[in-house]
Amino acid sequence: MKILFSIFAAFCCACATCLADGSKDLGAKGIAEFQKGDYDQAIESFSYAIQLNTNYLGAYYYRGLSYMEATRYDNAIADFSRALALNTNYNDAYYFRGLCYMNEGQYDRSITDFTRSLSLSTNVAMLMLRGYVYSLMTNDNRSIEDYNKAVQLAPTNPRGYIGRARVFVLEGSFGLAILDCETALSLNPDLPGAYEELGEAYRAEGDNKEALADFDRAIQLDPNDPVAYYARGTALADARKFTNAIRDLNIFLAVYPRNASAYSYRGWCRNETGDYRGAMEDYQKSIRMDPASPWGYNNFAWLMAVCPDAKFRDGAKAIEYATKACQLSQWKEASCIDTLAAAYAENGNFKEAVKWEEEALGGLSNDDLSEGKKALGLYQKGLPYHETPK
Repeated sequence: MKILFSIFAAFCCACATCLADGSKDLGAKGIAEFQKGDYDQAIESFSYAIQLNTNYLGAYYYRGLSYMEATRYDNAIADFSRALALNTNYNDAYYFRGLCYMNEGQYDRSITDFTRSLSLSTNVAMLMLRGYVYSLMTNDNRSIEDYNKAVQLAPTNPRGYIGRARVFVLEGSFGLAILDCETALSLNPDLPGAYEELGEAYRAEGDNKEALADFDRAIQLDPNDPVAYYARGTALADARKFTNAIRDLNIFLAVYPRNASAYSYRGWCRNETGDYRGAMEDYQKSIRMDPASPWGYNNFAWLMAVCPDAKFRDGAKAIEYATKACQLSQWKEASCIDTLAAAYAENGNFKEAVKWEEEALGGLSNDDLSEGKKALGLYQKGLPYHETPK
């Protein structure tokens, strides 16, 4: 997730480092270009300034900001590191280098920089940001600790409650998440993020109707937030409103065209509407975008094993993809094992199909259990399981 932020307030932080030589004029020129959004030209001006004065801390700092805005994070990290070599207590340099590390997925280094920044100056926004990175690392306890402290320091700031609610959803404490979202909305009833997290909590609890209402409200408040469309799209898919779900997922993918989960979800929706070719294309994209996720493989294997249209079925390939899904999920996902059973049945190996379906039945949800038992009965009779035509 790329964090959007304003850096205008940070401009004065390095001005004291501008030296009264020719580099100062180039530094001022670079800042003016930066403010205009001309980052490439700003980088050039700051580079010239550094050639004149290799110890020009402000030029390294601002060139780092320019690189960061241009999403050239490695270059930005190098410049912030040079700035910190010149001033080891440069708080803003730790902050922005931490952001770059976060955007590159180097979460441990990001945490180190944010922690150093917090040791120099306690900042509620920084606490919440570090809490967010901890949540990306699935370190929920440390994440909640940071959000707890942020809430204590700024009890009227709704952002702390929203951030903590997100972590509560991730760890399964849905009641606490709902309470935090309601607290945030009592402080500001027009926060789309609070409605998004509230919707996620209700959806996780199984209250899809309430979740959809909250996602609708979030989109009404901010119709340009693609993440809200993704959230609503997945909830619509759960409600089997597949056409509407595809519409929302299309909006999200127009902004985030490399999101594997969205392709996997849209593929499922397309499959359920009878667009099998479109579903296959989405599953292939999901696998390309995230080859370490089991779900693209699993969904593709399911289609090739049980599709009502015979021309899309391929038992041997379904076994290959279903096995891959089971391996990636460490053989702990019953739905992947269920797919493997269907794949073996489509390939005519009913002994293996019965074996794996019996294994899957112990972990299938109540919604899938009846279909799993039906499939097992077919395999025992030497028959494959195929879905009914859409």
